[in-house]
Amino acid sequence: MRFISKLAGVTRPRSDVFTYLFESRRSYPADRVLYREDKSKATLTLAELEHKSRQFATVLVERFNIQVMDPVAVLASDSIYYPIVYLGILAAGATVQLIPLQKELAVQDVVARMKAAGSKILITNAAMQDMANEASQLLSGIPVYDPSKDETAFSDGTLEFCGFSISDHSSAESTVGFLNRTSGSTGGKMKTVITTHSHFIATLDATVRTVPQNTDPDQDVWLSTLSLGFFINAKLNIGLNILLGIPVVLMNEPFHAANFDIIGRHRISFLFIPPPVAISIAGMSAAEARKVDVSSVKWLLSAGAAMHEGVSKAVSKNLNDAHLDLEWGTSETLLIAMQMDGHSSPPGSAGRLVNGIEAMVVDTYTGEPVGPGIDGEILVRNSAARFAGYKGDQAANQSTFDGDGWFHSGDYGSIDDNNNVFIKDRMKELIRVGSGYGVHISAVELESAIFEHPAVAEVIVTGVPNPRIGLDLPTAFVILSLEWQSRRAEALLSLQQWAQKHLVGLQTLTGGFVIVDKFPLIGFKINRRALKALVTATKTMEQTTLEQARALEQNTQMLDAERSSLTTAV
Repeated sequence: MRFISKLAGVTRPRSDVFTYLFESRRSYPADRVLYREDKSKATLTLAELEHKSRQFATVLVERFNIQVMDPVAVLASDSIYYPIVYLGILAAGATVQLIPLQKELAVQDVVARMKAAGSKILITNAAMQDMANEASQLLSGIPVYDPSKDETAFSDGTLEFCGFSISDHSSAESTVGFLNRTSGSTGGKMKTVITTHSHFIATLDATVRTVPQNTDPDQDVWLSTLSLGFFINAKLNIGLNILLGIPVVLMNEPFHAANFDIIGRHRISFLFIPPPVAISIAGMSAAEARKVDVSSVKWLLSAGAAMHEGVSKAVSKNLNDAHLDLEWGTSETLLIAMQMDGHSSPPGSAGRLVNGIEAMVVDTYTGEPVGPGIDGEILVRNSAARFAGYKGDQAANQSTFDGDGWFHSGDYGSIDDNNNVFIKDRMKELIRVGSGYGVHISAVELESAIFEHPAVAEVIVTGVPNPRIGLDLPTAFVILSLEWQSRRAEALLSLQQWAQKHLVGLQTLTGGFVIVDKFPLIGFKINRRALKALVTATKTMEQTTLEQARALEQNTQMLDAERSSLTTAV
């Protein structure tokens, strides 16, 4: 059966993204400050944003001969120039190709992204100039341009570019607005995702309807918590905020516990909290959190991975008890479901299907559609805009998108009668265990159980293949809580004893525990493939730690025996 969103549908877009943002926005003054840099205090108003974006479009078209749908790459730290560049590319009719800043980013990553997209020019700033120049050399001298250093770009002599617009659905559906990169974190190779103007507008139309009722655009202030190069962050903070007229504070570094005070300094009301940021905030003590006035916080949103209830509650506790809502989406589909009122969402729900979304759940063995509450792979499509697929990857398009427009998400779960979506796991993260043909168990269920142990600050469970026996071994990668970090051997022993009691039968943790200091990331998602690679590298270390744990247990038993002997003697 088909599950069709019960929320009001969205109309088929007939515009380009630039026009949509500035003409469909809520009515608010043109001198409203929409961006403020935290350290420099530089600001950008709505009127300045529209004017300078069109000026930047003129520079792209006249100086660099950028044509409609030419990919323009952006490798820059966050500043008031970032939204100007982003929107200027769209105003020129070109295609936005964002490269998110991460501390692990190497020039080879930049080159690979630009080659896959076919980028014509690289926009950068002082912080990323050296890497941009190196990438240019490796790409046969592709132009590199920093608009912040060009005094003529935004002078009175540079006219606004008004030579591109879309006014019909067919053009909106066929014109590429964005090229985004999948994370590649679920086992497949990284792919370049095409997002049309129609798809992006339909997604924003749905997103704006999910904003909490207590949002006050005339008083609220949002915080960009990570690089605007992450597409989901740009959607929120160079899209949704413009429609609503809400100022965004831009940082020079990602948000985490060490710069927590920015919330109080700017009276922040909304934060996007991906899982790695959530772990940092959840790890703060109540005393640390109380040093900052967080009374302004009203809305928290996460995406990227399922979050343990304990982490979610700890984040909320440290941020004015605001509920941490969850958005479910993919690079290919953007928004699919959201908790629009997290306090009343059913336990374990990733939210309800948003406006315009249709879904099916199919049996993973037969491929046949199933009904409400029955698990299977979740397929989705958007009634307002067709998903455009991957650039230059016909094989991936054929295996992921079918002829009826359904996107095979690779997510395993169910949908209830009220269109609440329950994600149990990624299809590729279901772990096949047991003899014979085997059965699937959910890594998320194991993680939720292990998280109850007091030594666990965060845990990821994944199946590590054992070629000798042909099965996956459920293996838990654990970051220890602060009070246990100096007692690793004791913690390992305690976890093993706990698992023997609580994880039995098919849920037995046959791969054991691996204690790590941090999780490897791709973007803001945890890289499970890299974790699997750690098992071989840490095998000797883990065995040594296990021997230490056993020695500790033996010493404890000896001390108990000695104490018992002394007591008897007395």
